[in-house]
Amino acid sequence: MRVSLCSGISVVALIAFTAAWAAEPASVPATAPLPLAITPADAPMQAYDAGELRVLVPGSRTGGDFSVVELKEMPGYRTPPHMHPSMDESFYVLEGTLEINLAGTVHRMPPGSFVHVPRGTPHAQGAADGQPVRMLAWLSPGGFEAFFTDRVELARTVQRGDAGFQPRMIEIVDRYGDWLQPAELPAGPQP
Repeated sequence: MRVSLCSGISVVALIAFTAAWAAEPASVPATAPLPLAITPADAPMQAYDAGELRVLVPGSRTGGDFSVVELKEMPGYRTPPHMHPSMDESFYVLEGTLEINLAGTVHRMPPGSFVHVPRGTPHAQGAADGQPVRMLAWLSPGGFEAFFTDRVELARTVQRGDAGFQPRMIEIVDRYGDWLQPAELPAGPQP
């Protein structure tokens, strides 16, 4: 019961943060996006090279302010060290344990955990153990969700480990150079 209560409190805090952010008058553009109500049928899960994903809220539905993607990363998958020069990224862990290296410090984040990665912060992440990790990713500003949908298309034609995968993945990464760049992670404390 304690885990459920903590997770419930975390979800309430995330919803309250989102509502407060969305209600802030200074951030409402002249052509404010319409309210959103998304069902699972509106955003089905799709396979991609690291597991499964669904774009819950595309940036086009928020006037480009943010997007939300649900990710299920399979065991063994790790992002290479990278940073986002023009985007903030936040994760809310739903299932499994996320291991994330933030600027050289490794954190193990169980369900109910929240991580904020400010733009320009070197990081890398993946499942912490032999189980998948499922999380919500909040991307601000919106638009980078297209990187994930391109990876869905990639997974439909070639699989990770196939000869043609790496060159095609590099093409996708290069397309998003304004959003995604390689980074070095300094040595730091480990869990």
